[in-house]
Amino acid sequence: MPVWNVDSVDAEPEIELRHWSVYETERGERHFVGQAADSATGRVSSAIQKFDRTTRVGVTRSGRRYVLQGEPGFDPDAMHVWNVWSMVNAVIEAKNVTAEYLAQDESGCNDFAGPQMGSGPCPN
Repeated sequence: MPVWNVDSVDAEPEIELRHWSVYETERGERHFVGQAADSATGRVSSAIQKFDRTTRVGVTRSGRRYVLQGEPGFDPDAMHVWNVWSMVNAVIEAKNVTAEYLAQDESGCNDFAGPQMGSGPCPN
């Protein structure tokens, strides 16, 4: 399966992602991994900077918005892209942290990116 570069953020500012999951690398960066709904191709995002649990929209380091559709899942093409991306970016270890993106925040804060980034404008 080939892997190719994606369009610029200006050309494709938002991607709807299905069969999605979230992986965290040993560097503490988290990435959306899933299938782009419009092309049915595997995608891996740049590092997640912000995520709103209510709208299920995340913004990544590149500035691209990812809209998560449906429940998390598995897509073989997305996992292939993740594996290639991991090799190219020298990822030594990664873990699936998808469950954290489904959990309710007891403080009522909906803005979430992960423990390494705090919780954005919500109180830490």
